Amino acid sequence: MIKKECRTQQHPSLAMTLDAVLKPSTRGEYLAYGISQVGSPPVMGLLGLIFIAASMTVPGVWLWSGVYVMMAMVAPLLFLVWQVRHGRVTDLDVQFREQRKGSLLVTIAGFGVSWLAMHIGHAPPLLKAMAGAGFVQWLIVFAITLRWKISAHTSSAAGVTMLILRVFGLAAAPLVISIPLIAWSRVKLRRHTLGQTVAGAVLGCVVIVGAILLTPAL
Repeated sequence: MIKKECRTQQHPSLAMTLDAVLKPSTRGEYLAYGISQVGSPPVMGLLGLIFIAASMTVPGVWLWSGVYVMMAMVAPLLFLVWQVRHGRVTDLDVQFREQRKGSLLVTIAGFGVSWLAMHIGHAPPLLKAMAGAGFVQWLIVFAITLRWKISAHTSSAAGVTMLILRVFGLAAAPLVISIPLIAWSRVKLRRHTLGQTVAGAVLGCVVIVGAILLTPAL
C-alpha cells in the first residue's frame, strides 16, 4: 500500500495511465493490448530465434540458442519482475521513461555476455551476429532513453523481421506487416507517439542491416 502511494505521489497521473495500459476499456484497446504483448521484445526475439535456429543444421545450434535465451531474454525479464515486485517500476511494460534505465542496462549486459560466450565458443556466425546486433541496438536505445522515449517494441520487431527476411527471403515478406501493427498498438495504448515508433523501427532496421553487412558469413 505504501509503495503504491509513493509511486502515485511521484506521478500524479499514474492511476489514469495504468488503467489505460492494464485495463483496456474498448475493443480497439483490447486488440492493441494483445498485439502489444505478442509483439513485445522478448516474444519477438524468441520467435525470431526459434525460426532462425530451426533453419540451421550446424552442430550445437540449440545449445547456443539456449545460452542466448537465458542471458539476453530470461535474465532481463527476471530482473524486471523483481523491480515490479519491489516497487522500482510501475509495471512490466515500464510506462515511465526514467524507470527504464535499470532494465535496459541488464538487457545490454545480457546481450554482451551472450555475444562474448558465443565468440569464445565459436558459435554459429548467425547467432553471434544476433547477439552482437542486440547488444548494439539496446545500447543505442539506452542512450536515446536518457533524453527521449524511443519504442523498443518497434525496434525489436523491425530487427527480427529484417533478420528473418535475410534468412528466408521473400517467403517471410508477410512478416513485415507486424511492424506497423505493433506501432499502431503502442500509439493506441498511448505508450508512444507515432514518431517514437517510427524511430524505433528505423533503428532496428539499420542495426540489423549493419550486422548483415559486417558479417560475410550471413
